[in-house]
This record gives sequence, structure tokens and C-alpha cells, in this order.
Amino acid sequence: MTKRLAAALAAALLLPAAAGAQTMEFGCPEPGTTFTYDSGVKVTAKGREGNDCLMEIVGGKPYKLRALLFDNPAPDGRDMTTFIDTLKPERLWPLEIGRKIEARFTGGGRTWNYTMSVAKQEKRTGPGGALADVWLVEMIEQADKGGRSLSRWWISPKDKFAIAFDFTNGEGKATRARVTEVKH
Repeated sequence: MTKRLAAALAAALLLPAAAGAQTMEFGCPEPGTTFTYDSGVKVTAKGREGNDCLMEIVGGKPYKLRALLFDNPAPDGRDMTTFIDTLKPERLWPLEIGRKIEARFTGGGRTWNYTMSVAKQEKRTGPGGALADVWLVEMIEQADKGGRSLSRWWISPKDKFAIAFDFTNGEGKATRARVTEVKH
């Protein structure tokens, strides 16, 4: 009886550790899947090209989403190619808790140091108010002249998409986006 209890206890303790050791392989949303944000903006998946998911703003222009993290062109229309090529966010894949990449980027008269990491797996409220399994990816930016910011993406393995995003910086600027609906 004692051996069975010890085996059951060991299994109970080891299963959560084994679940946390899982990884998520890179993939893009299925073509035709449409994501609606809390702002009302809708984007549709169009396919995949290497480490880029091909996306299109409904009623707008196409863009590439590198490694499920960075839009190019950016929402404000900026060409992000140099930044993305320096950071190489695809190095973060496959996602695994503790995986980290670092990069340095110079632009606009400043030098930025970036640290991106896979912080954890968790459950959070997702599209339609349902509880969703997600991977939390965090990026800390530190500039040579005291600038600092934090970006966070909650990536859904089910949808192969970031269902939530937050950005804050030391100057009080903040941005957030939440996916409220997914149509396949």
C-alpha cells in the first residue's frame, strides 16, 4: 500500500512538471481564419511564407506577421524589415518555458537592447470569454538613454495566433489589443 501511495504521489508531482516542459512548434493560422480585435479591427489569415504568416486587414492591406509577433508593415505603416532582421524573433521557436533570445538594434539615434523570453504557460480568458491555454512571451527593451518598455504576447496554440497583446513604456505610453472572436 505504501508503494502505491508513493507512486501516486510521485505521478501527481511529476505530471505538472512534464506538462510544463512541453513545447509549441511554429505555425500560422489556417487560411481563411478571421480574428476580430476589441477595437473592431478584423484580420484574416492568408497563408504562410517561411517564418511569416501572411495576413490581411479586412477592408485594408496585406501584411506579414513574423513569428506570430511582429507586423510588417507595422500598424502605423512603418517598414519593420531592418528591426525584424536584427531581432530574428523566429529564434524563439519552438516555444519552451525559459527559452530566451537577445539582440541589439540601433535606430532613430538610440541603441536598444532586447531580451525576449517565453515566460510561462497559463490559462486566460480568450475569444468569446472562453478559457484558453496560452504561452506568454515577454520582450524587455532597454535604451542607451534610459528608455524602457515591456511587450507581452499571449499566444494560443489552438488558434496559432496571439490572442492578447500589451505594451507599456517608462513614459506612460500603453497599448493593448485583445482578440474577441475567431471565425474559422
